[in-house]
Amino acid sequence: MTESTITTTHLFLLAYAGWALFLLILLISARSLAVLSGKSKADGFPPYHYNPACPLNRLHRAYLNTLELLGIIIVVVATALWIGNTDLSATLLPWLVAARVAQSIIHLVGVNHWLVQIRFGFFLVQVALVSWLAVDQACLLLSLAKQ
Repeated sequence: MTESTITTTHLFLLAYAGWALFLLILLISARSLAVLSGKSKADGFPPYHYNPACPLNRLHRAYLNTLELLGIIIVVVATALWIGNTDLSATLLPWLVAARVAQSIIHLVGVNHWLVQIRFGFFLVQVALVSWLAVDQACLLLSLAKQ
């Protein structure tokens, strides 16, 4: 573990959260503009209604999808930082963030069979990367527990 791997790990964990915050700010801005312009009522954004043809609905879903792994990523990366095992996280997190951003952008572009397949592929990349990192942390913790 080096100072640079710790910094990289923190930076890309922050980047993932920053992407979620960026999508949230876009969502708040778009909804505010819709309400202020009179195009929508303040209560005109039902939380469980999803119309894929509506860009605002896709933005909302992209934001929610970003949150689906955030808690898991935080726990796994916090474990890596706590036990000082950040070499792998510094390597994998940039790819994980890139896959998340790509998934969100594809979601914002539209919804059809192929776009959903591509988006799902980016999601699988994220699940694989965070799983790899979690298994690495668990193996190290188990070896430390045996000592």
